[in-house]
Amino acid sequence: MTEPRRDHYVPPATGDDTRAVIDAAVESLGSLRGLDWEGDAVATLHLVASLVAEARSRVPRAVADARYQRCSWAQVADLLGVTRASAWQHYASRAATGTRALAPD
Repeated sequence: MTEPRRDHYVPPATGDDTRAVIDAAVESLGSLRGLDWEGDAVATLHLVASLVAEARSRVPRAVADARYQRCSWAQVADLLGVTRASAWQHYASRAATGTRALAPD
């Protein structure tokens, strides 16, 4: 994804492939935690919420890595499905940790 044109970047998407990965992750996490979760809505909610929290915690690092590889804030925003200003405001200070300074562009 190094194409400089903004229309090349694909915003977040869901579909059969994403659902299959999430279903497999829920099943795997439930097994790893030793839960008898199949058909248990509370356990399923816990597993899904755990996966969402872990994924959310990884976004700032992924943004920092993209910026380090010269991805513009506009491109980051497109990939996250938000505005450029929102991406910069939310991630600039967090993404700078452990990487070079991230200036708005």
